[in-house]
Parts: sequence; C-alpha cells; structure tokens
Amino acid sequence: MFKPKYPTPDTYVPTAHTHAPNPAERSAPPAPAPTRSGVLDLVRSNPAAVVTGVVVTGVVLTSMLLAVAITGLALSISGVVLLVLVRMLRQEFRR
Repeated sequence: MFKPKYPTPDTYVPTAHTHAPNPAERSAPPAPAPTRSGVLDLVRSNPAAVVTGVVVTGVVLTSMLLAVAITGLALSISGVVLLVLVRMLRQEFRR
C-alpha cells in the first residue's frame, strides 16, 4: 500500500571485486603524518587567546574553591547549631 522512498546513496558504491588485493598494494609505505604546530607557535600567533584561556581557567578554579569553602563553612555552622539544639532538648527532657 504505502512504500517508503529511500534516498539514493551518495557515499557507498558497491564494487564487484572478488579477488584478493595485490601484495604490492599492501606493502605501500604509510602516508606521512601531518605536521602539527606546537604550543609555542600558537602562543606566538595569538597571545591574546592564551592569556584569555589562562584567566578563564583561573576564574573557574577560584570559583570552585570558593564554592567548596562556602559549603564547608555552611555545613560546619549547621553542625554546631544542631549540636546546640540537641543539647538544649536533652536538658529539657531531664527536667
């Protein structure tokens, strides 16, 4: 009734090769690796991006450390308050 219409493949081309590849083709030398520019080349070409990256990294680390410190402070204050409340309740029950 309804037949789907599939798009024609544009990347796969079926081949009719049924024989083994030639041994000479297998022993071809590998392609040379592309040369990569080093970190120093990046710094020389765009120093503003490097400075921005360092500043952003420092800001993120500082904010994480502050979040941990504030959380620790809040937990310690909560612990002291709970301890005082428990001691007050114990004194009430002793009366």
